[in-house]
Amino acid sequence: MEFETEEQQVEALKKWWKENGKQIIVGTVVGFSLIIGWRYYIDYAEKQTSAASALFEQIIAKTDASSNSVDKTAVFEKIKKDYSSTPYSASAALVLAKTYYEAGNKDKSVETLDYVISNSKDSILVQVAKERKARVLIDMAKPQDALLVLSDDVDQAFKAIFEELKGDAYTLLGDVEKARAAFDKALLNSSGDKTMLQMKRDNLGESATGPAA
Repeated sequence: MEFETEEQQVEALKKWWKENGKQIIVGTVVGFSLIIGWRYYIDYAEKQTSAASALFEQIIAKTDASSNSVDKTAVFEKIKKDYSSTPYSASAALVLAKTYYEAGNKDKSVETLDYVISNSKDSILVQVAKERKARVLIDMAKPQDALLVLSDDVDQAFKAIFEELKGDAYTLLGDVEKARAAFDKALLNSSGDKTMLQMKRDNLGESATGPAA
């Protein structure tokens, strides 16, 4: 549309602003609000992570055998309460579970590992927690419980160690055939030192059908 005079252009602009100005203002305000909100979230997340990291360092600093698990527990509870959304929550739990185990408190170790399994969004940390929980349960002579922990699918990187733990559990149960099969799978998937794993397998002798695929 063409305008004959400057006055007509001004009047048309006024009319357009009257019809569309409100939406433009609202859109601009909302846009700035989203930007400000996002920046606030990023700042908040960084502060949370930084604070959780500082607390986690306190737990790591108490690594000697004489350190009191009560001290670590207090720090972990603080992380769990205020910084559960950060990765340090699960990492602190893994450290604390090890401390409990070394202190002979195996039930508490299992309980702390369960926290990681139930709450961590990091699949690697979850699988590490399951591995450690299975080890503790086998050490507690609870092979059936250990097999339940090991029953889920795992990443290839954990395949060999999970199968080896299954073999340990089946050996404890006296189920030699399943133990052989588990150790055979562990050997097939292992890329590290297989000396101890091979010894476990050799101690069970050969099965009637040969090594498992």
